[in-house]
Amino acid sequence: MKVNSEKRKWVAGLLTALLAATALSGCGGGAEETAAVSSDAASSDILRVAMFWVSTNLDPADGYNGWVLSRIGAGETLVRLNENAQPEGCIAESWQQTDENTWVFQIREGVTFSNGKPVDAAACKAAIERAFEENIRAEEYFSPSSIEAEGQTLTIHTSTPNGTLVYNLAEPLFTIVDTEVDEDTMDTAPVTTGPYQVTAFTPEQSVELSRNDQYWDGTPGVSGVSVYSVPDSESRVLAMQAGEADLTTTIDNTSLQLFSDESRYTVYETITPRVNVVYYNNASPLLSDVKMRQAVSYAADKDTYASLIGCAPATGLYSTALVCGQDVEDAYPYDPEAAKQLLDSMGYLDTDGDGIREKDGENIQFQYVIAADHGSSDSALIAQALQADLLEVGLGCNLVQTENMADIRAAGEYDFCSANDSTAPTADPEVFLLQHYYTGGSSNYQHYSNPEVDSLIDTLTATFDPDERQQLARQASEQILADAGSLYVGYIYGNTVVSSRVQGAEQFPIDYYIVTKDITLS
Repeated sequence: MKVNSEKRKWVAGLLTALLAATALSGCGGGAEETAAVSSDAASSDILRVAMFWVSTNLDPADGYNGWVLSRIGAGETLVRLNENAQPEGCIAESWQQTDENTWVFQIREGVTFSNGKPVDAAACKAAIERAFEENIRAEEYFSPSSIEAEGQTLTIHTSTPNGTLVYNLAEPLFTIVDTEVDEDTMDTAPVTTGPYQVTAFTPEQSVELSRNDQYWDGTPGVSGVSVYSVPDSESRVLAMQAGEADLTTTIDNTSLQLFSDESRYTVYETITPRVNVVYYNNASPLLSDVKMRQAVSYAADKDTYASLIGCAPATGLYSTALVCGQDVEDAYPYDPEAAKQLLDSMGYLDTDGDGIREKDGENIQFQYVIAADHGSSDSALIAQALQADLLEVGLGCNLVQTENMADIRAAGEYDFCSANDSTAPTADPEVFLLQHYYTGGSSNYQHYSNPEVDSLIDTLTATFDPDERQQLARQASEQILADAGSLYVGYIYGNTVVSSRVQGAEQFPIDYYIVTKDITLS
């Protein structure tokens, strides 16, 4: 598809303006944030990390806080996902499925918590059971009927067949922690098994870690890690350029070239399961009609959006990192004339000549709610570009900036909202479908519902063959695309930027891992 050159110029100008506004306003902290990053001497053996998110507490069973523990090199799970997004042993050295409802894990000998306490099957059982007690999300990954522990043997019995248990146990929600510590300690300095242990924590601001001398998998590469919350991408860029950080991630594409062209930095990139998506509220008065959703999808020049924000253009809800996301055709490619024809057929016309079509005598005005997501400003660019494209076909769109996206989505008070979502957070397609597109799913705030998709998801959850699972996920996603359930914009390249001091860093496709034992400093 040829990109409209005038539109490219317009969106590029918009992007420049957005970045300039961010720099001038100090969005997310600006210069103050970069000043907060540790100014330890470059010769020190402390890895300084500018992180886009530090949570309100560090209890891995609370919300998504386990992701923070994993990313900073403190938390570990029974299984981890390698550079090919395949499961490999971590705290568990091996496993086998003895029947469709039973999995047996052998806990690795010699693993200890950072306090020196040995990790056996009973400790793992307690941590996993606590995750189920504390976090409703756990039930989306598997449903245990019982868990047994004997020595180093952990046996998990599931209430229904589960074809993806091993992948799902890599979710940091199931971080193995010493459950015998008090709750205050769990919030601020959980006792874990990773290469680094938490020594100080300031909610939403910083985490200090020291080398875990008890670590089971060799000597960690640095003596300590200082992690600072720098939510804004431009501020993370400034922190790296000022030499105040050794490592950062999730730099916006517009700034990444600053590091790619400099010999004093190394940039690691890989395609991930993350997707930039615009969720349609399928229950809103305007979008409950599939023809309106189709018209919006036709009006959106998604390929242009993707090229400008540095994504691979999306054709569906799964990235090409997964088999079920490969060779998928876009159900509604950019075609503004098709959008106009649909709107005309619905009787939505511009009768007063102001450029906006009317419904029931009132101008059509969508409500598009925007919030920064996953440390990126991409959502603002997508929103403003879509607003312009909708205007071209006679549809109005109000942009609403918010810091309370969860509340607005829960209340259904929106038509569109942007997200940077991993559609396979454990490298398997099931959980995302179950959460976002199953009728009544925990994250189905777009109110999508299709009995055929529900049936496909039910079949997927009970299917063990990997190829069949990919095919079922593909079928479900194609039906969602036909329904214009959401607008998928681009498949995201994960990136990690490090200074020349850093060796051994890596960009994993699954973004649970940033600080690893293999990172060293020169």
